[in-house]
Amino acid sequence: MLTARETWVHDAHWEELAQVRCPTLVVRGLDGELGRAEAQEMVRVLPAGRYAEIPDAGHYLHYDQPTAWRAVLEPFLDDIRAPAP
Repeated sequence: MLTARETWVHDAHWEELAQVRCPTLVVRGLDGELGRAEAQEMVRVLPAGRYAEIPDAGHYLHYDQPTAWRAVLEPFLDDIRAPAP
């Protein structure tokens, strides 16, 4: 699996990301490998992107900080499920 992902994991995929039309929440664990600038650029490229950070969490932030994860995820989901005005 690791060998198979080597062909794409280190490449930028900005063009593909820009094609994602659904609301997307980019959540970054402050202790993870994804830097703030790159995460915020992802949100900028996404047509309906939003951004959140969770302290004391790495890449598996939903395991590291499950309560904080839900605190950012649930309002996002509630907002996108709300009927349009």
